[in-house]
Amino acid sequence: MELTEIHSFLGVQEPFSRLTEPQLGRVIKSIRIEYFRRNAVIIDVGVENSWLSTVRSGAVELQLGGTELEARLGEGDVFGYPSLINNAPTRNRVIALEDCLLYLLPKDVFLALRAENAAFGQFFIAEESQRLREAVENLKSLGPDAQLASVFALVRDMLPARSVVRASIHQTIAQAAQIMTREDVSTLLIYSGDEKQAALLGVLTDKDLRRRVLGAGRDLTDLVTAVMTPDPKTISADLPILSALLLMQDMNVHHLPVVDGGEVIGVIGASDLLARMGSNTLQIAGQVRSAPSPAAVAKAITALPRAVTGLIEAGVDADNVGRFVSSVGEQAHARILALAEAELGPAPVPYALIAFGSLARSEQALGSDQDNGFVYGQGYDAAAHEPYFTALAKRLCDGLNEAGYVYCPGNIMATNPAQRKTWAAWRDDFDRWITAPDPVAILNSTIFFDMRAVAGQADLVETLRGDVYAQAQKNKIFQSFIARSAASTRIPLGFFRNLLLQHDAVEGDVLNLKTQAIAPIVDIARAHALASGIGAANTHTRLSLAAEAGSISKDGAADLRDCFEFIRDVRFRHQGQQIKAGLPASNKLDPKNLSRFDREHLRDAFKIIRAQLESLGRTMAGGLS
Repeated sequence: MELTEIHSFLGVQEPFSRLTEPQLGRVIKSIRIEYFRRNAVIIDVGVENSWLSTVRSGAVELQLGGTELEARLGEGDVFGYPSLINNAPTRNRVIALEDCLLYLLPKDVFLALRAENAAFGQFFIAEESQRLREAVENLKSLGPDAQLASVFALVRDMLPARSVVRASIHQTIAQAAQIMTREDVSTLLIYSGDEKQAALLGVLTDKDLRRRVLGAGRDLTDLVTAVMTPDPKTISADLPILSALLLMQDMNVHHLPVVDGGEVIGVIGASDLLARMGSNTLQIAGQVRSAPSPAAVAKAITALPRAVTGLIEAGVDADNVGRFVSSVGEQAHARILALAEAELGPAPVPYALIAFGSLARSEQALGSDQDNGFVYGQGYDAAAHEPYFTALAKRLCDGLNEAGYVYCPGNIMATNPAQRKTWAAWRDDFDRWITAPDPVAILNSTIFFDMRAVAGQADLVETLRGDVYAQAQKNKIFQSFIARSAASTRIPLGFFRNLLLQHDAVEGDVLNLKTQAIAPIVDIARAHALASGIGAANTHTRLSLAAEAGSISKDGAADLRDCFEFIRDVRFRHQGQQIKAGLPASNKLDPKNLSRFDREHLRDAFKIIRAQLESLGRTMAGGLS
């Protein structure tokens, strides 16, 4: 009976479920059962360990060096394997948090099975970063085959097997139109006349012929250069089609030349990408862009949760899902603002709508609130112009709230006069935060260092950000305050048994993936970006550029990018489940509902984040963490 019970328990637990039946039989015959009372030391630091331990019941705490919390483990969790694999003394003290029953597998049996069974052995990779990287790759390989193939297909896979259709800058509009008719193409690439070193100089489309030629009464004997779109953007042949679609949405273009190794190999259209994706909901951004009213924007946005759920189920990675959600959010901001301007009349002075936080970073998830403001250009006069911008801000923020981008609890919105300022006034605020930092001001101002223009005169925001980051790079005291603020985050290594969980009035004790897991990575990336003068807002980009600048190690940056991807994947999958259950999407989840796969790898991610926070504390925060 005892052997049967061990078999039924271990047979469904990772990593023993990866074993063959004969191998599992060897495990069961070798198991030793031990009972430990609460507070008993199961394994001490610096001793030789001879067992792989599995918690059958109860809970244990791992303390690094015997003092610092490393993890809390419960039923089905395993521990003790690093010392077995490395044949070295233990680094952790393991204490029984509750009365515990453990299954102990002898070292020799464990090592033999690890060598025999690759899947079993893979579970016990000693490095958290390697385990997490494998988990991220595994997640990308999941999903329904047909749909997954469409989602992750590359742009090159969609190009027709034909040569590129081109014309010369020396040809007339009539000759270009004849080529397009003969070759049956809607887009024509215009090259320099030098055949040996021809360069792509422009693009001519059916739309150009309608608007710039027929509609404008242009003479057909004019050179094609008069009506082409010059200096066209291009797209890599190795870009996934979802990324290509998002890029085209961002640039508001419908056709792009495709390059491979510096050579143009074809032209891809947004309609081609949408047809391949097979999802009408991916046209949400276009529907928002052409919406005739704020109510129509809100109606289009109602399809966003279903679209996100479809992308998640198709196995789309979290970064692309976040960029898609952000793209829709940006279009919503721009369209509602344009509708407000149409109602109130043109703005009296140049200005920009500035987004802060996750939208500025292109990292929005479902359920995001709004964080925005106005930057006024030259000529602004408060007495003359503020009534207009007060009305404009109200229409913008009310429209966004109606569309599901709820009012910011911290009042970081254009309706707050403190978030409507001239370029010089914004610059004065940043100057004060940088030159005279204090912990409270830093805590309240970090969101403003993630900024991006989403409508209006973008150069107002670009020059502001350039000035701010250049000043921040020179101020080591400010950098230390930013780093100290980030390093003070409490990472929920022991989220098991409710340790370091947050209490929610509705959901009870929960793990808040946004504030407890995602925000620390964003904070680390921002600190390194400010220290290196990196103006980019996106977290992935910041980490990559910070590694190039030497502010963070390449391995450290790669590890954090994997953490960021995995945690956001867990969040999107959680939100997808909530949507299917008819619940509003949130960032909060009950750890008891996590799969063992997610729980184990979240624990790996938290260890990596903690290590990087400690490194940030040592290198930039004066050793404080």
